[in-house]
Amino acid sequence: MKKFIEKVEKHLIRTIALAFIALIIVQGLMTHDNMRLYLSWGERLEGQAIDYPVNSEESDNGIEEMEEINSPYAILVLSVENFSSLPRAVILVNGKEQASFANDEVQLKLMAGDVVEIDASAYNFPVVFNVEKVSDNLAFPVADESYVCNHDIVMIGKIVVK
Repeated sequence: MKKFIEKVEKHLIRTIALAFIALIIVQGLMTHDNMRLYLSWGERLEGQAIDYPVNSEESDNGIEEMEEINSPYAILVLSVENFSSLPRAVILVNGKEQASFANDEVQLKLMAGDVVEIDASAYNFPVVFNVEKVSDNLAFPVADESYVCNHDIVMIGKIVVK
């Protein structure tokens, strides 16, 4: 009986040691983007689109009301803080230059799903950009948000239209 317990103990210690080594190897592989996609189920789920509306208001009787479908376009007004103009700061929509801050305020007509970024990498100091106004049908971004660019590109986000 003593030999049997010693064999079980020996195999148990080996199994724990191998599991620990495998854990270290897998964690090391997870530092590489290509491998993380295959080793992590959560990584594969990231970046998938969420169908809009994520949340909806219900009427008093518990039945969702149908809203009139408006234009897929929305208006977004961005401004630069503390400067009258920054012509080398550009607004990128879906990776393409859309406008620049030749004035202190820029108005954009955007479509649902557009990705908006501000490229202020030409300036070596922090620049604060504000969302001044949004149209009524724009769910994201919301008014009065601020974004800080410090010699880089800052993402405003994906446009969500109600």
